[in-house]
Amino acid sequence: MAGLIAEAGWKCLLSLSIALIVSWLCPALLHFGESGFQALVVFSFYIYCVVALFTFSPHKLFHVLSIPVFTQFLHLFQKYAFPAGANSLWRLLPFLILDTYLINFFVRSACKLNRKEQLFLVSWTGSNVFFLCISPNLGNVVFGATVLTLVTLPCYLVYLSAAMQSSDFRARLESYLCLLYIILGAGTFGLVAAGASYKGSDNLLATRNITDTNVTMAYFVLLWPFALLYARRQRSRAGLVIFLTSVFLGVVLFSFSRGAVLLIIPYLIITNTFSFGRWLFWMFAGVLGLLILTVPWTAPATDNAGLTYFWKLRFGDLATHSIFGRLLETSGRGEIHAVAHSLFLESPVFGHGTGSFEVLGPGYREAHSLWYTLMAENGLIGAILMYSVFVQCGTMLVSASNAGRMYKVLPLALVVYLVFNHTVGSVFVIIPAKSLTINCIAPVLLLCLYFYSESLRKSPLSNA
Repeated sequence: MAGLIAEAGWKCLLSLSIALIVSWLCPALLHFGESGFQALVVFSFYIYCVVALFTFSPHKLFHVLSIPVFTQFLHLFQKYAFPAGANSLWRLLPFLILDTYLINFFVRSACKLNRKEQLFLVSWTGSNVFFLCISPNLGNVVFGATVLTLVTLPCYLVYLSAAMQSSDFRARLESYLCLLYIILGAGTFGLVAAGASYKGSDNLLATRNITDTNVTMAYFVLLWPFALLYARRQRSRAGLVIFLTSVFLGVVLFSFSRGAVLLIIPYLIITNTFSFGRWLFWMFAGVLGLLILTVPWTAPATDNAGLTYFWKLRFGDLATHSIFGRLLETSGRGEIHAVAHSLFLESPVFGHGTGSFEVLGPGYREAHSLWYTLMAENGLIGAILMYSVFVQCGTMLVSASNAGRMYKVLPLALVVYLVFNHTVGSVFVIIPAKSLTINCIAPVLLLCLYFYSESLRKSPLSNA
């Protein structure tokens, strides 16, 4: 991993140097955005995508997987100073560079798919073209939907299918995704700090929305099995797993998400117990007990800048009621679900098309539930197709988990991701008309889980 970090570092320096030289020759390139510094960082990242993908590297798989994660940070760094939305070239350019590399790779490598994968790609492409064509939001999302849904994700499927043939595929995937887990955690904490001070604001609940920590939580859920599996193979695994767990808990803390508390804490305890035994369970019990005893939850409400105050705002209205009975009501999700249900009744078979909830509903990019979003946008046909994909993926993960107790974290990650998508918010392909973030990290990580499990099922003794 040290060699990979060094390689990524010099490629970043090379990209920055090229951007500085080009901007010196053509100063007008830095007239976009809020400042010249912001424009320089944006251009440097575009150059980094080209350098990372089109120069030699023994870690090419990492660079291919990292582009969507780094792009998430780029979009938040760009803010609204650069045109937002799914049709913005500024937002989609990293994916266009990535797609160019992948298509070039396919031409040179003559990749082959099995019949099941071929049938999936045909049904995926055909259904998504149809749902896009009937969308009343077509003009605002057509570019992003075409790039991410119809090009990038199919390319990832073909690429990972080819990469799976390598004898060290699983070991590399574990280390690369563990590193991305750490990068995502560090970047999230950095965004929280930057967002809290942006334009003089110290409102951490506002920062939560700026940094999109609810969306990021779903990515951590899917990255977590790879981080655990990588940690298990290290000599200093006890210290590493405590560090990785602390990162996840820190993200939960700054998310101010009630659903995350109810979902992620049990997820961490169960998965650590699967991977490392009962000593991790008792460690968690001790740490959580210590937090409950020492954190000043009863601090005065005048401490507006503290974490306690904002958590009290999130949980205060649930204190005297059943937390499960009140969660939907206090979050407003019940009303959003009702709107999605009424849209489904208007067109129950095919729905209203990709991105339609954003313009036909209350203005949110999704209905805060995968089920309701699918039913409103894709109807029964789309829901059947999507859940059949999850069933197939789950079947593969369950089959792979028979290779050992530590691999039971694979199907559990899918279960927790689906629960998250049905209770906290739908996180899949993000292609809103006006939002900052355009991304497909979640389905890419699901593909990683699937091909990791398929590789494990075919050769459980390799990569030990």
